[in-house]
Amino acid sequence: MTGAAILALLLVIVFVQRTNLEWLKNWWALLFLIPAIASINNAYTEIQSRKGFTFSLASNVVGIVFPIAICVILLLGLNWNIILPIIIILSGLSMLVIGFVNEEKGSGRLIQSLRPWFFSWGAAVMLVGIITMVSNLQPIPGGPVINTWYGITLIVASLGGLVSSWMEFHKQRKPTLIFGVHLFISFVLLVPGFLVLLG
Repeated sequence: MTGAAILALLLVIVFVQRTNLEWLKNWWALLFLIPAIASINNAYTEIQSRKGFTFSLASNVVGIVFPIAICVILLLGLNWNIILPIIIILSGLSMLVIGFVNEEKGSGRLIQSLRPWFFSWGAAVMLVGIITMVSNLQPIPGGPVINTWYGITLIVASLGGLVSSWMEFHKQRKPTLIFGVHLFISFVLLVPGFLVLLG
């Protein structure tokens, strides 16, 4: 199935190249769909195995979204003021997706222990992309008000540490070294975030 889909895509690419379609200048961007097709096949196989949302499945979901997005961006010929924020947003989305991994062994165990960080950092990175896009679309890019909004991203990123430290304290019923590390890193992000936000 995957081989047939890739072969069909290659035939379309050859057809577009030979006919010199004016409306499709960046036809070579269709090549990005090849890894997306392979990832779709891998994701389907992972879902069929019923192992839950594994790290492998999360990687394949990212492997589907990223190449398709890059392909569409190149086909539409968007400028860098829009391309860069979209790539940043997709990177944050990738971190969010990995945060949903519920695997009990290997990398899944590490991801579960740091899940709040994946969610907070994913949301923060997506917010950076959104703020960057809004800033780039302003008549005068990078206004002072927009720049202070980046402080919100640091505050959002710090929430992962606050939640992680609370979960650790709730589990151990006393302050531990891990509790302290989560809390310290959280405040390292939180304080500058408020300073930037307040200008």
